[in-house]
Amino acid sequence: MTGKLTGGGVLLWLIGFFGVIIAINVYFITASVITFRGEDEQKPYLQGIEYNQTLERRAEQEKLNWNATISASRLKSGAVRVTVTIADARGLPQTRVKLSGELRHPADENRDHAIVLHEAGGGRYETDVRGVAPGAWDVIVESASSNRPFEAIRRLWIS
Repeated sequence: MTGKLTGGGVLLWLIGFFGVIIAINVYFITASVITFRGEDEQKPYLQGIEYNQTLERRAEQEKLNWNATISASRLKSGAVRVTVTIADARGLPQTRVKLSGELRHPADENRDHAIVLHEAGGGRYETDVRGVAPGAWDVIVESASSNRPFEAIRRLWIS
């Protein structure tokens, strides 16, 4: 040992130790607040109030007994083609459905894309989306028609 440990030395060690801990905590808190933008829904209170209507739409969808197949593939141009095929319980294709929705990134809402699907025949609906990075994406589609409520959600891996 080169010297005696005094009360002033202990105080300096404690200030240094807790100073490092506080500096690291400030860094992590700042980084987490900057990178987390908050809730996924813009108006969660209104969504809660309208929940009974959501349940009614889902019950109407159950009565339709439609099945949806959702897929996505990257085109040579770099765009991603989202394809939704809708059929009833007997396998008959459902036509003339106005579908819209969202291609949603699970971790960053700034990367989300609104989509409108166009009928391609045989119960198949398609749209091309540009600027889609490879990775996991959620496809959410719903019909605009109130007499034929329909919603389908699927997570896809887009390469």
